[in-house]
Amino acid sequence: MKTNSPHTAKHSFLVMTFGAKGIGDHVSCTSFIKNLARNRPDAAIDVGAFSPIGAEIFKHDPHIRDIHLLDMDYLKIGGAYGCLDKARFISRFRSMHYDTIYVLGTKFRHAVFAFLTGARKRVGYANHFRGFLLTKTGSEPVQKNIAERFLDLLVLDGMQVHDPWIEMYVSEAERIAVEKQYADQGIGPGDQILALAPFAADMRRTWGPGRFWQVAHHFAQKGKKVILLGSRQDWAALQKEPPPGHPNLIDLVGSLRVLETAVAIQKSALFLGNDSGLGHIAGAVGARTLIIGYHVTREWYPLAPLVRTIIRDTCPACHVGDCYDRSGGKPECFSKVTVEEVITEVEGMLSASIHPREIRH
Repeated sequence: MKTNSPHTAKHSFLVMTFGAKGIGDHVSCTSFIKNLARNRPDAAIDVGAFSPIGAEIFKHDPHIRDIHLLDMDYLKIGGAYGCLDKARFISRFRSMHYDTIYVLGTKFRHAVFAFLTGARKRVGYANHFRGFLLTKTGSEPVQKNIAERFLDLLVLDGMQVHDPWIEMYVSEAERIAVEKQYADQGIGPGDQILALAPFAADMRRTWGPGRFWQVAHHFAQKGKKVILLGSRQDWAALQKEPPPGHPNLIDLVGSLRVLETAVAIQKSALFLGNDSGLGHIAGAVGARTLIIGYHVTREWYPLAPLVRTIIRDTCPACHVGDCYDRSGGKPECFSKVTVEEVITEVEGMLSASIHPREIRH
């Protein structure tokens, strides 16, 4: 829990985030929160996150009063929680007397939760025949970027979109931690840094570590510091296909917390990665960002001004299991993106006269 805005606000809102547990699922909600705050500066805004790392994303956001971890298993029939536990969970949120709950996710249980809290107004899309549980609803514009879909709910509720870009905030403590890590690794203030994140939650939907290593080695040879970023869960993939040895190639996988990773990316001249949570962080901190994506990336890319994508339209939909097995672990959409093409794109972005906005802290 956190408290940034006053509890004396006349109105209070709860924003239920997308509903999945990943980093990108939560970062994509930040533009909604920002625009809600700009439309209603008099209101207190609480956020419901669906994982601890999701809650961490919002930790320093000044638009947010409180962060709640939402466990929708309380709404399951049977399950691990007893009837008394379920009643207490709902009672806790009923006691907060929210004026409005914004249901950004499309699961049926999310609408049930909003209904049970007793909020007078409940805004969300009518997916899965759940419209009767909501007071303002419409059809989800699935052709739009996921962040734009969320913003359309504000428009549905009679508000304006002032700035569609996603964003993140960090503290001075995270900045200091990264500076110390850089000093320990021999990274100086005059070094040009490239941040690479060759991982994703589903490694089948990636360009492949081997290709990233070729790009990393190319720029390390040119004297740039190339930092490798990822979580501790990515260690297995790193050990399976380790990077080439080079003094300018610095392995920080598993060494930074999520907000420290945000600082490291913002300090970089460019971020290169897959369609992953760290790609969304890169967009949210205003970094030059190049995402190597696939079919779904067209709707899920980070909505930010300095983000570019490379996507090969090889399939009308992504059936990753069949595709991965049929191609021998080399999906066509990624195989058609060459190392030379990515190097050329990175060099072009580095030479462009654009400057990332300062990270917020």
